[in-house]
Amino acid sequence: MRRNVIIAGILLGVTINLYAGAQEPAEWQATARVKDERTHVVPAFWADLPKLDAKTKLKILDVDGPGVVTMIHLSAIGTNFGVGFDSAATQSLILRVFYDGEAKPSIEMPLMDFLADVQAQSEYFSTVYFSKVKNSHNFRLPMPFRKHMILEVENPSDQNMVGSADVQWEEVAEIPADCGYLRTAYQTGELQVKEANNVVFELDKPATIVAHWLQFETPSYPNGSSICEANQELYLDGDEQPTLNYLGTEDVYGYSWGFMGAQSDGFGAIIKQEVVNPGGSRIALLRCRQNDTVSFKKSCRWVLTYSKDPWTWPRLGPLPYRHCVYYYSKD
Repeated sequence: MRRNVIIAGILLGVTINLYAGAQEPAEWQATARVKDERTHVVPAFWADLPKLDAKTKLKILDVDGPGVVTMIHLSAIGTNFGVGFDSAATQSLILRVFYDGEAKPSIEMPLMDFLADVQAQSEYFSTVYFSKVKNSHNFRLPMPFRKHMILEVENPSDQNMVGSADVQWEEVAEIPADCGYLRTAYQTGELQVKEANNVVFELDKPATIVAHWLQFETPSYPNGSSICEANQELYLDGDEQPTLNYLGTEDVYGYSWGFMGAQSDGFGAIIKQEVVNPGGSRIALLRCRQNDTVSFKKSCRWVLTYSKDPWTWPRLGPLPYRHCVYYYSKD
């Protein structure tokens, strides 16, 4: 029972100390432990398996639980061998995740964005939960399920796609009751600048946020200047003042004084810094909260606002953006 509760805490990104003064096992003991589990790896898209042809939907995983998906490995997927990895067709691929017999998916969003390869055009990066290395993607946020799990990929384009994938999952005796399901809140649009409070995430249930990314752009200012000035404020459980108050977007992701090129410290990353004509920029940032999750008991309202930086208003119009939050909740 103790091990199961610890697993639950790890999956939710929360450290649980069951006994006052209890000491966790040494790292070598955890590594050497023979677990009561069975590991599976399921391939997709390659050899004699169904291909990701035009106008198709494929189940890359369809298994009974209880279990936990621990790794999704995906080659770069293109319109030909080594071609079109950032094409419109690649960007259009859709991932759907169905837990425990759901009719409506808990996760439905562009596949590449789910992997934090935003619009299939992020630079190479490496973090604890997401990485884009040469010609491959790796996703490591655990995805527990109790009865059944389906991962579906759709190619809505009119082009056949070439690539490969494998999904690793652990067959376990049970999923502890306090374990949540991994879900995403994904949205796109335009951030309003003058006096606006842009709500980029809102949830009215208990949950734990474990990762998030943001891409935004301006046609007017290079290297993300000015657009970095927004406050980002998280109001938890009905608080009237921000429970988490970040005084700049770069600070949310672990950086300061704007953006200085693609880089990562393993937890936070600048994954894109591009030029937008005539003299602007497109910035994408990722944060993995392995050791600093955001937990709330009732609700979360996440606001991005320039209202406290009025000197930016005359210089900025609406800012195209994409935003995704990865969180665990029970329902």
